[in-house]
Amino acid sequence: MKHLLLVESNESITGIQACQELGYTVTLITQDIQHYLKGQPLASHPLHRVDYIHEVDTFNEEAVVDFVKEYHKVHPLTGVMSFAEFYVVQATAAAHAIGVPTMHPLAAKNARNKYKSRELCIQNGVPVPVSLLAGSVEEACQHAQAMGYPCIIKPCDGAMSIGVVLVNNERELRQAYDSYVNNRNYGRNLYGSADVLIEEFAAGPLVSVEMVTYQGKDVLIGITDRRLVGFPYFVETGASFPVQLSNETEIVEAVSQGLRALGVDFGPTHTEVALTPEGPKIIEFNPRMVGGPVPEMIKYATGIHLPVEVLRMHMGEEPNLTATVSRGAASREFCSPVDGTLLEVTGLKALEGRPDILKSHFIAAGREVSYPRSNFDWIGRVTVGGDDAAQAEQKCSEIQNGIGLHIVARPLS
Repeated sequence: MKHLLLVESNESITGIQACQELGYTVTLITQDIQHYLKGQPLASHPLHRVDYIHEVDTFNEEAVVDFVKEYHKVHPLTGVMSFAEFYVVQATAAAHAIGVPTMHPLAAKNARNKYKSRELCIQNGVPVPVSLLAGSVEEACQHAQAMGYPCIIKPCDGAMSIGVVLVNNERELRQAYDSYVNNRNYGRNLYGSADVLIEEFAAGPLVSVEMVTYQGKDVLIGITDRRLVGFPYFVETGASFPVQLSNETEIVEAVSQGLRALGVDFGPTHTEVALTPEGPKIIEFNPRMVGGPVPEMIKYATGIHLPVEVLRMHMGEEPNLTATVSRGAASREFCSPVDGTLLEVTGLKALEGRPDILKSHFIAAGREVSYPRSNFDWIGRVTVGGDDAAQAEQKCSEIQNGIGLHIVARPLS
């Protein structure tokens, strides 16, 4: 039986569920199993599907590589990978060390380091926003003054929009810088780099290009439209797939050119692109499969079960990336307009029994909620299918109008 080792997991356990469909033996290495269990017994948690679990310092690349090399000697592995953004570099390094299919580790590092990816893109003529690296608040202020306000401050190695802020003046920049460098804990004992980027504000709609690179070819799965709220923060509150754009060829070519510049030679990628008046500009590359509700949206819209196909290619099998249906899907995330406590969510009963609702989930009443500052601040999500993306998006708007969030605001201190 084929044996896959996963370096951590995404919160939805998507990859582990797909492994079950494929009949793989699965080993999970994690820094802390309680991060997933949260006090729940393993026997009643989805992780009970995993065959073997070992605790390893998964944020330490050397520790992961050493463990995998020794483990492989006793329990031969067919593949090593991670669906979780913060662990892709470690997983690719370990897979490369034992000679199983993977993206080149340097390409993964290039993609995860946003400044390095900017440098490589500029060297290769790939359109990206102007971006300057800052190692201190004074350097950040100097860069912003030279670039001009408004501009963006963002971590070099972040994710989930954490620490990404639009600033209009030096006071806001200093505040955003201090807020990030003093709160660099992403959870799971992960700490972001103290280096930040001061970046041109690439105004325009945001889309993401979902691709799979296999045998030297970039296969387009589709383009996802993105909805943002929370300015000066950048929080995703909706998506539709697949979006049809008049300049799709230009966008896809820019992304493929960027992937070549970074050295991406294998695996899924999720690339965010701003559609500016000057043309598409690549905001960031992610050396992993798109997350959140989008894999389920892709499956409904195209018939491609992306997590399964990504697993298969990492196990030395040929993925099937050909669409078998042509539909659309959309999602809507719900956020609180204030910091406070969620009392009740109304309007959910109207969704019960609807065959076009792919998934609906909201947090429990009584939970503390926050004004959206990152993609961790969602209260709930609804994912819906349609004849095409536009119809699914319209359904999401109607659903949003029918759902009420009843929140008690937290008193100002």
